[in-house]
Amino acid sequence: MRKPITDAAEVSIEFPDKAYLGYFHRDGTYEVERERDAIAVKLVHPGDDKRVASFHLHDYLLADVLSATADCLDNAEIAAPQRAALAEAAAKLSAILRDHS
Repeated sequence: MRKPITDAAEVSIEFPDKAYLGYFHRDGTYEVERERDAIAVKLVHPGDDKRVASFHLHDYLLADVLSATADCLDNAEIAAPQRAALAEAAAKLSAILRDHS
């Protein structure tokens, strides 16, 4: 199910001879779906310059990314509202994983 983007995302893909850059703001949508052993994330920017960015993260890579995210946020200055949103999302993920083990 697609949901509205509440903030923003920037996606860049770099090749040796060129780079692609896409911005996804509040007028866009996103969706996250479970695949057999991965999640698929899709960002959609509507309108005349419609663009879609999709990527798939397998479970171990997703775990590595979440762990690295925790490491880089350890001493980061994060405003209270964003910190609360991140903590709530992390708690939800933790509860779901714990309850389904």
